Amino acid sequence: MKVKQIRETPTEELLSQVKEAKAKILRAKVKKTASDVAKNPLEVRTLRRDVARMLTVVRERERQQEKK
Repeated sequence: MKVKQIRETPTEELLSQVKEAKAKILRAKVKKTASDVAKNPLEVRTLRRDVARMLTVVRERERQQEKK
């Protein structure tokens, strides 16, 4: 997910997407440990980075509200 797209989405939706992404990460890790061959071996890395981007934008918005 691109940062531009993340900045355009509302905070509540971002938080729900973070929950979904964390669940996907957990499922991907379980698949990996179950000796299943993953279709995309970099899936966990990209999901973790997307979560970090989303949480960064949420935190930026919180800090802007604190300043006001």
